Amino acid sequence: MEKNLADITQCLSKELSSFENLFKDCFHSGNALLDSVLSYTSSLKGKRIRPILTFLTAEIFGKITERTFRSAVIIELLHTASLLHDDVIDNSRKRRNNSTVNALFGDRIAILAGDFLYGKALAAINTKEDFMLMDVFSKIAMLLPQGEVQETDVTNSRDLSEESYVNVIYNKTASLISAAVECGASTCMNPNVDINQLAEFGKNIGMAFQIKDDILDYDFADTVGKGTGNDIREKKITLPFIYCLQTLNEDKRNSALDLFFKDNKTDGEVQHLIRLVQDSGAVERTDKIQKDYSCKALKAVDNMPLNDYSVCLRELVQYLIIRNK
Repeated sequence: MEKNLADITQCLSKELSSFENLFKDCFHSGNALLDSVLSYTSSLKGKRIRPILTFLTAEIFGKITERTFRSAVIIELLHTASLLHDDVIDNSRKRRNNSTVNALFGDRIAILAGDFLYGKALAAINTKEDFMLMDVFSKIAMLLPQGEVQETDVTNSRDLSEESYVNVIYNKTASLISAAVECGASTCMNPNVDINQLAEFGKNIGMAFQIKDDILDYDFADTVGKGTGNDIREKKITLPFIYCLQTLNEDKRNSALDLFFKDNKTDGEVQHLIRLVQDSGAVERTDKIQKDYSCKALKAVDNMPLNDYSVCLRELVQYLIIRNK
């Protein structure tokens, strides 16, 4: 029987419980309307992959400290704020099968709530040692919106290059996961940790994680939470679609592109594009790329100290590879 995420992270149950309390404390403003938005946002709890990676890395190479907790909170605040902004930009109405903040409260309030959480992330930095990670936090704060802008530019210019795709998913997803690992390594009280090597490890996890998400969007079994076919509806160019186009003759390619970039596609048209991608072998080809990143990450785990936490980390990477949601 395959383990679920809760089973895999059982060794961190106390730490994750403490994290949730610290994280929840950041979702208060003193304003009734904003607090209602923040309360709803806080209820939309994700997988917590980033704090999990921060804590696992710290325990593998040293120990979890108060700085580890603060950095994990900051990273997750930056992540949550970016999601609020992304949903407005993408006009997303659902996330993990729940209504988005912008769908319930409007775009303006969602943007301001995201801004508030960015401010909370800054406020969480309260020691001289915390400021030593400012380069990590500021880099992420710049890369996340840069990735969103790049993604919009890719769509508008119909850029179908793999290079552009890789740049977008690094900035939007992998950079944040890499930062989470880097924070764990930087706060674990072990001066001999190779932080750059671990940041690369986090990048490989992040790339595999996002590519897996992009594959799942072409699965008719709607278990992903963001909704199968959403990338098509939002005209997001991802690797499965890029690879699919490479298998088509010019007429079919142009037809597929015209349909992909059409506004207000019907469910039938979305399903047609999904089947086109599935039948082209593009999903299998994309999966090989995802597994290349995953294998690099697993190889890095093999070179880490062997303890309960590195065993957990290996199981986590394997879970991210095989998950169906």
